[in-house]
Amino acid sequence: MISCRWTTRLTAPFHLFAWVILLCCQLQTVESNNKAYKLYSSSEIHVMLDEWETKYPNLVRLTTAQEAYGLPTAGSSDDCPFYEGNGCPNAILTIQDYVKHPEGSKSSNALPEVFLSGSVHGNERVGPTAVMETALLLLEAATCESSLHVSSTRSSSSYSYSSTGKQKRTHHSRSTCRTKLAESGIDHVQQRWLARLVSTRRIVIVPTANALGYFQDERTEDGIDPNRDFPYDLPNDPSSSSSCMQTIASRTLNEVFREHLFQMALTIHAGHDPVVAYNWGSPTWYEDDGYVSPDDLAQHQIAAAYSKYGGTWADTIPYEYGPMNDLVYFVEGGMEDWAYAGSWDKERVKPCEPTTFGGYPLEKTVYNNSTLRAFNMLVETSLDKNPPSLGSSEDLLNQDEYSDGNGHVSRNIRLSLLAADLVEPYVSIVQVNDDNILPHDVIPLSSNCDGAMIVAVNASETLWNTLDVAFSVGGALSIDNVELWFASKEDIASTAANSDCLEQPTFSELQSSFTQASILGTTSGTGRFSSNGASPASETGGITDGPVFWGTIDIPNGVSQLIVVASARVDQDWKNAPNNGGPDVQPQSHMANVRTNPNWRHESEGKVVQGRLDWFSQPLTVAVANNGSTVPSVTPSFIASSAPTMTSSTVPSVTPSLRPPVALSPTTPDSLNPTAAVSNEPSDTQSLEPTHSQSSGSSVHPSREPTTANELPSDSPTMRPSLSSEVPTLPSEDKSSDPTGALSEIPINDDSGTETNPPAGTIDDDSSGVIAFASSVTVLISLIVVVVAFPAA
Repeated sequence: MISCRWTTRLTAPFHLFAWVILLCCQLQTVESNNKAYKLYSSSEIHVMLDEWETKYPNLVRLTTAQEAYGLPTAGSSDDCPFYEGNGCPNAILTIQDYVKHPEGSKSSNALPEVFLSGSVHGNERVGPTAVMETALLLLEAATCESSLHVSSTRSSSSYSYSSTGKQKRTHHSRSTCRTKLAESGIDHVQQRWLARLVSTRRIVIVPTANALGYFQDERTEDGIDPNRDFPYDLPNDPSSSSSCMQTIASRTLNEVFREHLFQMALTIHAGHDPVVAYNWGSPTWYEDDGYVSPDDLAQHQIAAAYSKYGGTWADTIPYEYGPMNDLVYFVEGGMEDWAYAGSWDKERVKPCEPTTFGGYPLEKTVYNNSTLRAFNMLVETSLDKNPPSLGSSEDLLNQDEYSDGNGHVSRNIRLSLLAADLVEPYVSIVQVNDDNILPHDVIPLSSNCDGAMIVAVNASETLWNTLDVAFSVGGALSIDNVELWFASKEDIASTAANSDCLEQPTFSELQSSFTQASILGTTSGTGRFSSNGASPASETGGITDGPVFWGTIDIPNGVSQLIVVASARVDQDWKNAPNNGGPDVQPQSHMANVRTNPNWRHESEGKVVQGRLDWFSQPLTVAVANNGSTVPSVTPSFIASSAPTMTSSTVPSVTPSLRPPVALSPTTPDSLNPTAAVSNEPSDTQSLEPTHSQSSGSSVHPSREPTTANELPSDSPTMRPSLSSEVPTLPSEDKSSDPTGALSEIPINDDSGTETNPPAGTIDDDSSGVIAFASSVTVLISLIVVVVAFPAA
């Protein structure tokens, strides 16, 4: 460490060097205050959870297994003294946007669900801190994103607008939250991504399933290993029924899974070389040649994405990935295989009758056909169960090995976020023409369609009377086909595409009322987290980290409002079963079937998983003015009545886009024609039947390489518009270009996160880094001048 002290009477060169060192020491005081991660204790986790429950009442529900399910605590009065009762409570945190998706609502019941487990083994210490830091990051990002769009004085269903038509924001909250996120290297695109995860998923976190073991820093719970305590592939003897569900840890997880329909889950461990492992990990499927699960292709691709996004640092290596039987070892009664196959591989599920803690009802381990079909992957963080290199919040979402903030906590935060991203595909329209950069389509803590997207264009100022629309696809690894749709507002008044934007339309509904637009360039690609990265890539970035597709729409004559929807079909190779699958059935997970089989439907405890082939963006309303005519009032029926009144702004001129001389025709994908719906009733026979037919000639999974991503054609060069990296400047109040005020009926949706006119006496936080750097350079130059003018004696 360099000291900021030195002796006097230096020669001129050393005098100059000393001033530079002084400046560097000074700059250290204004560097970002990144948080160095440390492992949380049981009491610290307890305090943090209580604080979040109070601070984020619309995003958090907190309970314990004792409160929710009536389970006893493990331990005695000497354990977990912060808890009012005897023993250690098993905390359960749920993150959900309860304003957008009220409890018990149709949209709440349909949310895709993710589960994060921090510590099944109490002496494996990284997991609880990683999932707690994940939760905190998500809560802060969602709250910040909400504050950028909502005045602090508004209710959950009203907006406030300035005299220029721009939405007012709480500048103080914005300055605080954006600066804090920026210190972790999280830009506004990443912030929106994090906020989307909160508002479009339900994330359930059990930081310390083995609460007693974590408090005591012991692997087991009172001498019993919780990860051998689940009713899957146990020894075939009469005593095995009493050797499962003996621990409160396993019962806690059992109760949580029974209440939900998880599609994705991570359980974080340690004590092994770094791996991300998936099914199988049980003795039945361990053979010399090795069986793989029916969902091996999807699991392999997801695990590869985990490894890539987890990254590495210093002398560490990326996560190795593969089946547990190959990379770790098989176990009897393991949580991972139980969570994946407990609802359909019933031959290996045996109801439990433990005697510990006064027993446990046998019916609690009799499962329906829906509950246990999750991808529950095992993460072995490191050989050291209490590793020293935890990382920091610096450049948190950067997996590069040269990122200074990388460490065991950092990369498992990224894995947790990736699980939440991949649980469900999504499509977002991000830009219209060259200068209409759209606001985020998902606004946290806003009811219904408060964030509905609206733009206005002057058709006479576009090239060939057309619209060029850019959109992106997330939550997927392979993008098989994209399409763009449009319709006149008047033509779709009664369709689902004109209803609540929280509900996805069906493909048939769009076909009956919408017109297919032309796609400029490729209609397929790969997702941001795939092995190939986002393709087609944004040419300049700045709006999305995902792939960017372009389509073009010929504006019909006489239309005053257009409704535009983008769609994508993704990860279709996940429907293929491997050659050496065991058992020999079609993919059985919710994850694979929800995006490849429209007849896949499961309901349990009020939760719903519904399969579909096509995923749709939130509708975009385009208000069209022709030759200076007045832009119509824009209040689409799919916007709730509580949405803001749109008044008093101007429409920017539209810069013509470079277009190909001949528009490319869209490609319509073939129907997959699935065979039959999946029953929800417990059935030993039906649960193993294929859920859809396999196309003739389609390839199965002969190897472990993600073939689809590699076989996708490269993005052919096109003359599609470049995706602008800068937000357009609002037009001035000078109305010389619009003397009649004909285009003043529509506001400009500016969601760049930049306050155009911040309050007097404030500095925009987005500029603070530049200002600080410029000031530092100025000081350095001044010091050099002083040194040159007055050299030391």
